[in-house]
Amino acid sequence: MESRHGERDVLWGLVLVTAGALLLLGSLDIVVFPWHVLTGPVVLGIPGLIFAQVFLGNRDQWWAIIPSGVLLTLASIAFIDGLLPRLDTGWLFFLGLAITFGLVWRETGHAQQWARVVAVICLGFAGLTLFGSLLRFLIPLALLGAGIYLLAGRGRIQ
Repeated sequence: MESRHGERDVLWGLVLVTAGALLLLGSLDIVVFPWHVLTGPVVLGIPGLIFAQVFLGNRDQWWAIIPSGVLLTLASIAFIDGLLPRLDTGWLFFLGLAITFGLVWRETGHAQQWARVVAVICLGFAGLTLFGSLLRFLIPLALLGAGIYLLAGRGRIQ
């Protein structure tokens, strides 16, 4: 049991030393980095990793998958939004929830049937949201294609 806590201390020690060193180098203007890209992911990701560690430390604590999955999903979305602000990431939220509840269902030996239902519903919402975000491109392209077809076809008929 002591080795597990020792490994965890080493892991978190490395995370804290790395974060502290990067922040110090940024404050000294040695490293120039868009820190706003990392603020949200770090604030959301660290608690997500802590909940993941709770589950990994004791597999009977399956409930920790849910806050871990939600927080890590939000951290990923915040990171992607920071790097690619024009990208529509709404569907990623539902995909992350689907994966989270799918893991709850799988890791409990299929005992939590409700988690499978939630995972399937969230996967459906992810598909619908992705399709909806693609519609803003598909409709104008379809109109352009139909217009070009009519213009090109009109010259051939006469």
